[in-house]
Amino acid sequence: MNFADGFVLALTIIFLAYFAYATPIIMVGVWRYKKHGFAAEEPGEDWDPPNVSILVPVKNEEKVVGRLLNALTKLDYPRENLEVVVVEDGSKDRTLEICNNFARNHPWIKVFHRNASIGKGDALNFGFNKSTGEVVATFDADDIPEPLAITKALRYFNDPKVGAVHGYHRTLNLQESIVARLAAYETFLYRLANDGKYALKLFVAFSGSNTFFRRTALEKVGLWDPNSIVEDAELAVRFARAGIPTKLAPVESWQEMPAKVKSLLKQRIRWSGGNIQTGLKHWDAWRSMSPLKAFDMEVLMMSPIMAILAFVGWALLALGIGHIGIPIAELVPLLVVMGALNIFYFGTLLTVVVAQAKTGVVSYLTLILATYPYATLLSIANFVGLISVLVLGRKLWLKTEKTGYIDSPALSAKLAKIRE
Repeated sequence: MNFADGFVLALTIIFLAYFAYATPIIMVGVWRYKKHGFAAEEPGEDWDPPNVSILVPVKNEEKVVGRLLNALTKLDYPRENLEVVVVEDGSKDRTLEICNNFARNHPWIKVFHRNASIGKGDALNFGFNKSTGEVVATFDADDIPEPLAITKALRYFNDPKVGAVHGYHRTLNLQESIVARLAAYETFLYRLANDGKYALKLFVAFSGSNTFFRRTALEKVGLWDPNSIVEDAELAVRFARAGIPTKLAPVESWQEMPAKVKSLLKQRIRWSGGNIQTGLKHWDAWRSMSPLKAFDMEVLMMSPIMAILAFVGWALLALGIGHIGIPIAELVPLLVVMGALNIFYFGTLLTVVVAQAKTGVVSYLTLILATYPYATLLSIANFVGLISVLVLGRKLWLKTEKTGYIDSPALSAKLAKIRE
């Protein structure tokens, strides 16, 4: 067996093993979604409202932060038990001015300005130390949470063992561009996988927003890691290692997807690099959680390497045809596996999501054709993310540009009711 044969065989085995592991998880998520919707679980009853603090770290978010703060003023929760802690981290636009305007009209909104920006994790820790709530929630600047978000989440804290509750996101700008649509559908597939993992008692990562924490649980694990690129996922690992139960809940918040290729790449470079960083940091997770959950965590954190291998495989195919003389026949298995990866990853998504979205035939075919260049973009982002972690180290506030776009007048009207 020559090098080409061995390389193709190794990649084929890796991908097939990945399929064999991931497929049942996603299928469980699909089944649960079809039967119950997301996060189907009976919570506890309403209880006496505890004090709740909402942390909002922001930097250069003038296009969307007012929309979030307006939505927070419409939350169905007693104002005497609620505070919003905005950490404005050295913005260069009108973000601070907008936040201060809301604070003047709503005394329970507190704004803290920092001249030096250290990063989102550090901003969250700063906000936590300024907060007083028994339950601490986090929202990103482009979120629009539903009015009952707090009430729904708190029911799960009736169980004194529960340390965190995380909701899910719906997309504000599905129609803004094909990039936004594919990113939204990919995110939906991730939600299906998360729901499957939750049902199977595997590792489920937190989202960076629309997540609620018991204060004592956060203090136990040591708050957010300011040196982590994906501070939310890294925190989820420490919750799992500490044996603190978390819950998925049907708490809804609307959020933007990247609408431009540049924004998508920037976001996914951060995610992939941060996931790999977290996987390397917690390589010994098996010592403090079940071996299966630790393995699942590492599969998730190191999954960007799968996309990198796919990209390398395609590059090898292209080079092999004209330069290094590897026969095409020897690369056919690799080609089949790469195609299967794309078809599996996005095909499941398209059949479940696009059908429910009642997408027309032309749009459906366009999305299918776009999945391949989209997958290539993700592979490039994952590769750059790996290099950035290994060579460049951590970067500060790798933000995704927000546009403030909302799909349609009908959606705008629906969200307006949320904010009324």
